[in-house]
Amino acid sequence: MADYENIIYETHDAAEGKVAYITLNRPERLNALSRPLLAELEQALDEGATDDDVRCIVIKGAGRGFSAGYDMNVQTTGRGGPRPALDSVLEDGPANMYRRAIWNNPKPVIAQVHSFTLAGGGQLACHCDITIAADNALFGYPPVRYASMMMPMVWPELVGMKKAKLMAFTGSMITADDALRHGLVSDVVPTDELEERVWQLANTISKLPPASTRLNKKAINYYYDRQGLFEAMEFASMYTSISYASSPEDLPRGLQDVNRVTAEQGMRAGFQFMNDRFIEEDKVAQEQMARPSRAP
Repeated sequence: MADYENIIYETHDAAEGKVAYITLNRPERLNALSRPLLAELEQALDEGATDDDVRCIVIKGAGRGFSAGYDMNVQTTGRGGPRPALDSVLEDGPANMYRRAIWNNPKPVIAQVHSFTLAGGGQLACHCDITIAADNALFGYPPVRYASMMMPMVWPELVGMKKAKLMAFTGSMITADDALRHGLVSDVVPTDELEERVWQLANTISKLPPASTRLNKKAINYYYDRQGLFEAMEFASMYTSISYASSPEDLPRGLQDVNRVTAEQGMRAGFQFMNDRFIEEDKVAQEQMARPSRAP
């Protein structure tokens, strides 16, 4: 078993075989999806995929939320510094990794989400085969407020065109019950029952012949592959690269302005700059967004 710095990987005995748990472990950053974390996540998913004893994989988050989204360096910088638009189009991004490591994983992958499940965190959760949400979970794609595309294009397939456009045109967050009503998650349970509900589900999956879940996953995914799901994601990613490369003069309050504020005043100031015009819209999240200390 590999040593990890940004995640925790462990297996538990189930009714048949084992269930692998992957915990996003950057609670001090609300499990922001950094490049090192994403690399370790793919490695851990591959570890579960190739372990014949593992029947199911669960992804969850440590601390106060599942994930608040991508770390800013994933969006704005390459491995050697500021990244030009061409590099961002040609590089191997998170969506490609999710396709390899989750969509094409032979094992069922369950997202166990609570509280913040935003932006890239929602993209990760919705790529999983099943998403079980605590009743305090919040979903949304706030980066549209600085002209990012709503890149988890699996969302329109899940929630429908009208709800997808409503989310994409506002950046507003929705509750777990709203997410369930529109098909963004598989089920919603009380927060204190989340762990047990996911375990029961994973344990049930473990009882099926592995070939059954593998073949059914391939058959269902084939349908969506034929609809051009990942081609749509690639198209959205290219538009995002165009937006991110635009100057503040061409795109006021775009990513370049957010980066400027972040560089001058810090990450929290950058997020405040992005969201300060949406106080009324974000009331649903205010209680969970309040952080009296820097504790996870």
